[in-house]
Amino acid sequence: MKKHHIIYLLFICLFGWSLQAQSPVKSSIDTTQIKIGDQFELTVRALLDKGTPVHFPESDRLGPFEVLTSHPIDTLIKDHQYELIKKYSLTQFDSGAYQLPALPVLINNKQFLTDPYTVLVNNVQVDTLKQPMYEIKSISTSGAGISSNWYYLVASVVCLILGIVLYYWIKKRQESNLSEDDLFKTPFEKASKKLDKLAAKKMWVRGETKSYYSDMTDIARVFIEETFNIPAKELTTFELLTIFNQTLNSKKVKIDKRVVQEFKNVFQTADLVKFAKSQPQEFEIINDTDKIQKVINEINTAYPISMETQSEQIRLREKRKKKRKKFRTLVPLSISAALLVLTGIIYLINNTESGSFLKNLSFSSSKRLLHGDWITSTYGNPGITLETPKVLTRVIDPRIQQTLPPGVESAVQFSSGQITDPVQVLLNVVQFASESTYSKEEILAHSLKIIAQNLQASNLESKTETFENAKGIQGIKTIGTFAINNPISKKEEVIRFELVLIQQGQSAQEIGVFYANKDAVGSQIAQKIMESIQYKTEEKE
Repeated sequence: MKKHHIIYLLFICLFGWSLQAQSPVKSSIDTTQIKIGDQFELTVRALLDKGTPVHFPESDRLGPFEVLTSHPIDTLIKDHQYELIKKYSLTQFDSGAYQLPALPVLINNKQFLTDPYTVLVNNVQVDTLKQPMYEIKSISTSGAGISSNWYYLVASVVCLILGIVLYYWIKKRQESNLSEDDLFKTPFEKASKKLDKLAAKKMWVRGETKSYYSDMTDIARVFIEETFNIPAKELTTFELLTIFNQTLNSKKVKIDKRVVQEFKNVFQTADLVKFAKSQPQEFEIINDTDKIQKVINEINTAYPISMETQSEQIRLREKRKKKRKKFRTLVPLSISAALLVLTGIIYLINNTESGSFLKNLSFSSSKRLLHGDWITSTYGNPGITLETPKVLTRVIDPRIQQTLPPGVESAVQFSSGQITDPVQVLLNVVQFASESTYSKEEILAHSLKIIAQNLQASNLESKTETFENAKGIQGIKTIGTFAINNPISKKEEVIRFELVLIQQGQSAQEIGVFYANKDAVGSQIAQKIMESIQYKTEEKE
């Protein structure tokens, strides 16, 4: 009989082993131990014929583990069959030993189970005295429609536009203040343009023939003086004509003698108009103007001004012109470059990773707090863990115990900073004598009332909403503002506050952050603190 029993048991074991060996589903994991928040990989393999329908588990959670990534199915051809490989990246955010159950895989409407596994999730050792804490990285803007830093691009464009506008403004100012020596490139250009401008006035029509001839001969004198470097403006007509003829001969300037004679006749007519009160006809005046222009043209053709022969006055004019151009180019360029560099520095300060040297250059006190090294510590009993810019210290204040409502056994307060600082952080740990009959809203309202009384605050406004952070901590949150008289600045300031209340059995914890109403960085600090809230977890041996 015993022999038959042994044979029967062996048959059962061999049959079971045969079934297991024939199972088309196999599974494996890459590790059996992880730290909180780390991930491990589950691999499920199914061996089947081509065209056989298969369904792998699809869910956000597999047993107690959260599915971070459900990878696409890979296909391999193996021994004239198809091997389908499905991988899952799993994690767990609480320490302990967790059982990953057997998971069903449907192949051709038949269910096959994966192997179960035990995974140990180890707690992370945190020692703020030995281990530096790092800032939570900001949300990536990759793939966003418009960068949140668009205003830096606008600032850069404004810097460039400012440089262009400044260039043309300086140029306009320079041109409006130019002397006659700087307005024209050559004596010929100066004389021709001034003659055209003088003729357009038709001064003789208004009886100003004498002034017209005087201005016309002065233009000719200045041209001769600047061209041949002789004091033409200081000479009489006779002296000028004599020296003019001598200069033409000495410099071998070939001009038609008739043109020279006409030039002489115009000057003599001018003397008659100025001193003998002669009154030439309009056509004579126009002809005399044309004769002066003709002489100027002939001299310019026969004796052009070149870099080798130009007078010292012309050389200085070119030097001043280059200096003006250099000034109106370098000044706008330097200002625009300086503003662009300043914009770049501000961008780097606000966008580099925390802990870098540039972060410490921020002019904002709250920014220095946000981007500095934060402290993670546990406060009270039962413990609550927070991450704050500065460590919270216990407050010894008799008023805390004197203002406790009935049913509250004790209250311990921890604080960092003052209400007049850029950011103040408060933590109240309240212990009830028995199961609390107070609602969360009543507890928060009482705390807010005590805070307002102690600060002599006015214009209190608030609203309450539900609260839950990424670590699963739930409670209620009150957001609002009140006004206080700042004893330092002697002015009224509006303070914004965020209060969160959470409960653990017969205890409650209130976390409050206070900052200036218009300080956007204070809001970021408050959000980061609230997201760091978690209960103290006991370490498992």
